[in-house]
Amino acid sequence: MSRIELDGLTKVYGSDVVAVDDIDLTVKDGEFVTLVGPSGCGKTTTLRCIAGFETVTDGRIAMDDREITAEPPYRRDVGMVFQSFALFPHMTVEENVAYGMRVADRDFSDTEVDDRVTEMLAMIELPGIEERMPSQLSGGQQQRVALARALALNPGALLLDEPLASLDEKLRKQMQAELSRIQKDLGVTTVFVTHNQEEAMTMSDRIVVLNDGEFEQVGSPDTVYHEPESIFVADFIGKANVFRGSVTGGEEGVVDVDTDTGVLKATADDRLDAGTDVGVVVRPEGISLERHETEDAIGDGGTRANVTAGEVNLVQMLGGTVEYRVYTDAGTELIVTTQAGEQRATPIERGDRVRVSFAAERARALSIESIVENRVVDVRPEIEAETGS
Repeated sequence: MSRIELDGLTKVYGSDVVAVDDIDLTVKDGEFVTLVGPSGCGKTTTLRCIAGFETVTDGRIAMDDREITAEPPYRRDVGMVFQSFALFPHMTVEENVAYGMRVADRDFSDTEVDDRVTEMLAMIELPGIEERMPSQLSGGQQQRVALARALALNPGALLLDEPLASLDEKLRKQMQAELSRIQKDLGVTTVFVTHNQEEAMTMSDRIVVLNDGEFEQVGSPDTVYHEPESIFVADFIGKANVFRGSVTGGEEGVVDVDTDTGVLKATADDRLDAGTDVGVVVRPEGISLERHETEDAIGDGGTRANVTAGEVNLVQMLGGTVEYRVYTDAGTELIVTTQAGEQRATPIERGDRVRVSFAAERARALSIESIVENRVVDVRPEIEAETGS
């Protein structure tokens, strides 16, 4: 296991295209950290800098206090799995897995190589396929062999560049579980790049959300999802309803926000002065939905509740959950998610009038300065063309 440290890491393409902008990060021994963000945000460029495939413009990279910023890839003690798997098509599975050992500085005996290949194939639960060619393997099997090859030399760190992106949904979920199992069993320090938020949420010890070459938030999956620090994070990780408005007052960690839907109450970590422009973020599962047949006043639902009414204009069954789109009387659209079966007795259908409510504790007020400063999704074609990030 190894600790990875990024200190002021910066990568600039040409004279003015900033792919990674002065980022700091420490990945602890045995930790699984995922870099996630939109296309062009710098996540793959960051990974390639760690691997040594990109020359750092500024800053330093260290593993276990040994600076590796200028070291070539083969001296960095890392294993890497690419999105394309990059197996050698003319080599057998055994030859692919053993390749790193064959070209390493250290001389491995044939017995050591054979034993290690057998061990790796057992680890990925594919024993007995040594003589197969990559073309004879399924996509999931190829992914496992690529992982075995990366781990054959027992590297201090494992770098994964969207290795599950080309798999179908069912196989991708299976491989998420397998990859998590292998990583935990080996305890190898892992940096994983993906644009898939579900992968980031289910597999990671910590998530790093990038936007335009900078870190928006670093934290556990639970923290990033339930306590986003910016509108961008709230909107990118999972689904979110965002009410734009202005703070009018508040007390005890709860602010009043004047929005098009009315005055909403929401929690706020930082003091937000009256007049501050904010977005009130509410996750779809944090909203309650019930029939409301009449046009009468709907009541306030309590002193710390937010209540409005509207009409359902879309119902979607999503496996274990049901998603509703509600067009409120104030002219806004809300996404509401409930567990499948909750409404079976009297199902809510398209066109039904409903009462929508959520507690202040389920809402979070965030400053929208990040949007004012144009820190929004910025797809850089120059970077994508050169690195695929």
